[in-house]
Amino acid sequence: MRDESLFNQVHVDPEVHTLVWPNGADFDPATLHDWPELEEVLIARAQKWELITA
Repeated sequence: MRDESLFNQVHVDPEVHTLVWPNGADFDPATLHDWPELEEVLIARAQKWELITA
């Protein structure tokens, strides 16, 4: 997240216990836990994403 003010609005969802932002972004706890092992794969996948403008 590039917008620090938005990033700082994170909270823990009381039902599913994930990190959630007001714009609907969230992180799966397993992904965060395994991030050191998955980082290179996730970065490679994200670099293939296309930017779609509305």
